Amino acid sequence: MSAPGLKLKAVDSADLEILSACLQDALLPVLDLYYDGAAQEFLLVANRFRWEAPAAQERTHMAVRVRGVTGVQRKGFDLKDQGRFLALLALTYTPTETGGLLHLHCAGDSETGLRLSVKSLDLLAQDFGEPWPSASVPTHGDSGKGAV
Repeated sequence: MSAPGLKLKAVDSADLEILSACLQDALLPVLDLYYDGAAQEFLLVANRFRWEAPAAQERTHMAVRVRGVTGVQRKGFDLKDQGRFLALLALTYTPTETGGLLHLHCAGDSETGLRLSVKSLDLLAQDFGEPWPSASVPTHGDSGKGAV
């Protein structure tokens, strides 16, 4: 029997910091990035490393829904390259006069990632499916934790 998955909500910077830590080093299939302009929602599915249980050395799927999205910009990748995976490093938020900018920073060029114009921070994230073994623990050369 596997451990229950995470279910998180981010509505402020402290919440976003926790969600960002859980999604650090997640693999984002370009195929699973979707913006519904009419509903003002951005949806993605991430293959995230289970940082809350690193000894288990597992990944799991996490669905993320961002509400109140008024625009999406991408840089450093092509949406037509649907076989590509982005390696998510962090989520950050910058307030603006009309809401804010939610940044999804990805590995590669320092500009690679997504920028979502949002009315406010409103993210829901939930694990789904069974975890599977990961071949390795993601590491960063400088800190011993992080990147794929």
